[in-house]
Amino acid sequence: MNSYFEHKVTKQIDIDSIVTIHYFEFDDSYTDREEEHGFWELVFVDRGECNIVADDSCFLLKQGQLYIHAPYERHMIKPVKGIPSNVFIISFYCDSLPMRFFEGRILEATMSIRQHISAIIYEAFQTFDLTNDPQMRGLCLKDDPLWGGEQSILIRLELMLIELIRRNKNQPVTRKMFFSKDIIDDQLTLRIVMFMEERLYSKFTMDELSKAVSFSKSYVSRHFLKSVGYTVVDYFHMMKINEAKQLIRQGKKNFFEISEMLMFSNPHYFSTIFKKCTGMTPTEYKRSCVKA
Repeated sequence: MNSYFEHKVTKQIDIDSIVTIHYFEFDDSYTDREEEHGFWELVFVDRGECNIVADDSCFLLKQGQLYIHAPYERHMIKPVKGIPSNVFIISFYCDSLPMRFFEGRILEATMSIRQHISAIIYEAFQTFDLTNDPQMRGLCLKDDPLWGGEQSILIRLELMLIELIRRNKNQPVTRKMFFSKDIIDDQLTLRIVMFMEERLYSKFTMDELSKAVSFSKSYVSRHFLKSVGYTVVDYFHMMKINEAKQLIRQGKKNFFEISEMLMFSNPHYFSTIFKKCTGMTPTEYKRSCVKA
């Protein structure tokens, strides 16, 4: 019989407990009070914008941005006059050393991060009796909480923190993340992806894309990068490579033909982009698909 060996998993981010979860809809008359405590507090602006006080600093947190207050950092929220805001806040205890990465950083939430946050909000409202009281000091389970809700929230939060550290430390990832259009919730991003999807077997210019979605090239580029975490060109390459993988598995075309079909300039460039997106050459990928 074959021998099996267990692998003890190292938890880089290990959250001990969750203290509070809030989803506030502030108007510009809201008055917060300064506080400090011994746990971390993540603040994400879902809509609008607001000012954040952190010790002796005050800065603007815009829609789609987040900040994580360190333990014992004095903090409060100050609404921006004339701008209502929706703010998600979750606080938690975590002694993991990598959490120090977040100190003093304003971070952009990519589409993947926003999906984690949306899932946490959904699970939280199904699991806990949440109130709109900023002075709430703990969580109370519903009479019939969502099964597995507490654990799901904690796991989602740990995954989100891991992803934020990876992306912002520019840690190389051999295989890039591809988002199906079915899970994209931003309308402009969805229009851009659908435009590219229709041109998988051709090419397009940023001028053509800009005209199709009725926004300037610079705005389209910034919005897409902020939403997905990749440039338009990189994401289009990923879409083409995802299609190439399907064609390789079908086994009806060779690599040269697939490269030509997908409008790569030459087979070498096709192979380079394929490895960049998957961590494998086309040949290595084809071998990995052969069943024993």
